[in-house]
Amino acid sequence: MLQAPLVILVLLALTLLEGRFPARRDPGQRLLNLGIMIARMIPAVLLAPLVSAGVVEAARRAGLPAVTSAAWPPAAATVAYILAIDFGECMFHRTQHAVPFLWRMHSLHHSDPCMNATTAERHWWGDSVIKALTIWPAAAILFRPSAATLTIYALLSFYHYFSHANLRVSFGRLSWLLNSPAYHRIHHSSDPAHHGANFAGLFPIFDVILGSYRPGAMFPPTGLDRRPETLIHALVWPMTDEPGAPSEPEARPA
Repeated sequence: MLQAPLVILVLLALTLLEGRFPARRDPGQRLLNLGIMIARMIPAVLLAPLVSAGVVEAARRAGLPAVTSAAWPPAAATVAYILAIDFGECMFHRTQHAVPFLWRMHSLHHSDPCMNATTAERHWWGDSVIKALTIWPAAAILFRPSAATLTIYALLSFYHYFSHANLRVSFGRLSWLLNSPAYHRIHHSSDPAHHGANFAGLFPIFDVILGSYRPGAMFPPTGLDRRPETLIHALVWPMTDEPGAPSEPEARPA
C-alpha cells in the first residue's frame, strides 16, 4: 500500500499548482472525487488485481501462447507491454463512449464540472472489475510482464493525474507524442463539437491511427448537465437516471 502516500503527495502538489495556475476557475468537486477514490479502494486496489491474476493463471494453465518471450531484451518487453496495455485502455475507453450501459458507468468520470487532478480518481467502482476481466489480463497473457515491468507501468500511471490537471499546459505540435492537460481536456469538453476525440491514455498516437486525434491549446468547460452531489449518489450512479448521451468515438474534423 506504498502507492497511497504517493497518490496523496501527487494530488496535493498538483492541486497547489492548479490553485496558482488554473486553466479555468470553474468550481470542481474535489472533495467528492476524493471520497470516490477512498470508496473504490477495495474493488479497485484489492479485488480487481485478484480477479485479473486469476484470469491470467487460468490462461497460462490452458497453455495460451504469449507474444513476448524470455529471449526478448527486458527493455523491449517492457515497452511492448506498456504500448499494448495503453492501446487496450484506449480501445476500452472508446467502447465506454459507444456502448450505452458502459457509458452509464463512465459518465461519472465526465460529470465533473471542472476537470482537475482528482478527476482521475472519479470512476465508478465497477469499472476496475470489468477491466480486471478484460484488458488487464489480456495484456498480461499476451506479454507476460515481469515484476519490474509492472512496477514501471504503475509509476507511469501516475501521469494520469497530470493529464487531468486543471493546468494551462499544452505540448503544441508534439501533442501526438504524449497526453497533456490541454489534449485531454478537449476529450472532457462539454462542447458537442469536441465529442468523439482524444481517447488515448498515455500515447495520442493511437488517436492518430484511429482517426480521433484532435490537437489544440483550448481549455473548454467540462462536465455534464447532470452530476452527483453526494458520495452515495456517485456509488450508485449507473442505476440512477440517464446521465446523458455518450460522445461516440467517431472521427471529428480538426
